[in-house]
Amino acid sequence: MDLFSHACRCASRWVNRWRLRRRPRHRHNVCQSYQVLSQLRSWEGAHLEARCFAFLRKVDPLLFEEIVLTALEDCGMFIWRNLRYTGDGGLDGKAWHPHHGWCAVQVKRYCQYVCADHVREFAELVARRHYPVGLFVHSGRSGGALYSHLGNSRLTLISGNRLLQLLLHRRLGKLWKSVDSGRADNR
Repeated sequence: MDLFSHACRCASRWVNRWRLRRRPRHRHNVCQSYQVLSQLRSWEGAHLEARCFAFLRKVDPLLFEEIVLTALEDCGMFIWRNLRYTGDGGLDGKAWHPHHGWCAVQVKRYCQYVCADHVREFAELVARRHYPVGLFVHSGRSGGALYSHLGNSRLTLISGNRLLQLLLHRRLGKLWKSVDSGRADNR
């Protein structure tokens, strides 16, 4: 990690610690997210992917949200965590990328297929608020029907192998590519 990314991560943690100082549930979930990521990153052996997904699909959805935001932070992005879990308007947080600015983040913990309406609604929110990109991160399956709802949206799906790369190896990959070129990565 370069010096600038390290500085972004440190600043993000400090700012959010201050912002969440009166939110004990949020602080607890953020602290727990560090522990879960540490645990996941220590696992080795056969069937690692299946074990990780089985574990992630059982964690509390609010904790899963914090796990993903912490993993994005570990990649050197500045994260703006929401102060509320409910009534957040469909936006779970924002991530600042030095070359692209702020991007919207939506995190969903699914056990089965993704609800295409959730993706459509998030794409509309990203367009309405003029974000350069929206990160839709989920633990479920991205069926073929999902991609018809993306159209010309500015969404990047992070699921499957890309999600594991983010959580286990602190790798984001290319976020600002077209949806068509990302389909194979997200199924």
